[in-house]
Amino acid sequence: MHVLGFDPHAFAHFRDERKRRRSQVTEQVMSDKLGRMVTRVVLPRVLMHSRHHYGAFSENFTGLELEDGGGRGTSGSHWEKRLLMNEIMTGSVDTRSVVSKMTLALLEDSGWYKANYSMADHLDWGRNQGTEFVTTPCNLWKGAYHCNTTQMSGCTYNREAEGYCPIVSYSGDLPQWARYFSQANKGGQSSLADYCTYFVAYSDGSCTDTNSARAPDRMLGEVRGSSSRCMASSLVRTGFVRGSITQGNGCYQHRCVNNSLEVAVDGIWKVCPEMGGPVQFPGFNGELICPAYHELCGTGLVSVPGQCPNSCNFQGDCVDGRCLCFLGFHGLDCSERSCPDNCNGHGKCLSNGVCECENGFSGIDCSTAVCDEQCSLHGGVCDNGVCEFRCSDYAGYTCQNSSTLLTNLSVCRNVLESDMSGKHCAPSEPSILQQLEEAVVMPNYQRLFPGGARKLFSIFGSGYCHAAAKRLACWISIQKCDNDGDNRLRVCHAACHAYNLACGASLDCSDQTLFSSEEGEDQCTGSGELKSS
Repeated sequence: MHVLGFDPHAFAHFRDERKRRRSQVTEQVMSDKLGRMVTRVVLPRVLMHSRHHYGAFSENFTGLELEDGGGRGTSGSHWEKRLLMNEIMTGSVDTRSVVSKMTLALLEDSGWYKANYSMADHLDWGRNQGTEFVTTPCNLWKGAYHCNTTQMSGCTYNREAEGYCPIVSYSGDLPQWARYFSQANKGGQSSLADYCTYFVAYSDGSCTDTNSARAPDRMLGEVRGSSSRCMASSLVRTGFVRGSITQGNGCYQHRCVNNSLEVAVDGIWKVCPEMGGPVQFPGFNGELICPAYHELCGTGLVSVPGQCPNSCNFQGDCVDGRCLCFLGFHGLDCSERSCPDNCNGHGKCLSNGVCECENGFSGIDCSTAVCDEQCSLHGGVCDNGVCEFRCSDYAGYTCQNSSTLLTNLSVCRNVLESDMSGKHCAPSEPSILQQLEEAVVMPNYQRLFPGGARKLFSIFGSGYCHAAAKRLACWISIQKCDNDGDNRLRVCHAACHAYNLACGASLDCSDQTLFSSEEGEDQCTGSGELKSS
């Protein structure tokens, strides 16, 4: 998934319906409820499918969190595990990882794909738990999503297993926002899940696996198999006593018949209250607590406050019962299609409400000009007819004050020292900047210096060619940024010409992948001076 686009370095290249760079993919905000900074994906289809998954139709839900734990390689490039648990794009592998609609939505929102949402897996975690589930700390969650004592067993969130509540005492205090207990060092077992405490399945606690059957099951009326689910229970066969006061749940068969949930104990089926509640069985003391009908039998949409008509046909965002239709769709339920702005005079509006753009324009409304193929060939990125050379288009690169780079450079230090004004486009990680000289600058130099020098410092002591090759290798690898502080400036045409003169070479200075045009000498990297070193 990372290589397909689930990567913060790729977010800068995401395109909207008009085929233009997206103005915003994520937002960083201070969450007063969570007590810390969070990064949320605010893409339209991610937000839409998240609302339908969680039943979070309130305007207070503004985006789906990215992981903020796990360090480099995990933080910022995975979904927050607290909210998506066993989704494949959380920061740790689960034995039953699933690909949710939210992940497919992110890929579609990139502008590069059309997602087939019927192929998404079913994600149980957090389903229909509401806006508060997404926006509040997990110690305020309800039901099987939260536990606070190791003395009681319970059902896992999907009722497929009996579980325990793992609470860990750490050697040091947890972050302030993760202190759910009076003891500052106590919390759940997963730092990626924000130290939340929830029921985890016993190794032999599966209700659906017949191999997990245990000796006391018959005494408690339990049966394990594909139709069994975990339910709260104090049942015990008449004449017996429950072996443990902590055993407050068990595995019982269920079925969905005539819009009702039925459960069975010892072969006797009983209808459960629609909203859940206690039922009793002959031959047993105690009672079984049925879950609500929709938990186990709801195949359609569950009634959640703020839902919209026809779910806006999944062509718009549903906020507090009102559809906010995507571009090209309208109507109370976003069911009607039309050509936005009549294709802006750059295309033909077809009978199905879709724009057929003329050559040179693209996007849902034909408003975006395209660049000729030379743009990509020259290392640029086209945005509405403009060929851009952004520093941020290189993964991990930023425009930095030139003086701050010097301490991490050796080969190119004196080259940049001669041009300390403004900023240069370079890796933001110092260690990667140092590797850049070895992995990029040196190979460039070895190609530029006719003798194929192997040790830079031993041969750069004299000669115009040595100095010109060194300067050009550095300028190609570490380019200046423009005055706006984002676009990288290609190497000056004059610098290429000076190198050819100094070394008697025939480098193609018209290659605009690397070099500016002769007319662009006021905005470029390097200079055309000839000097020895």
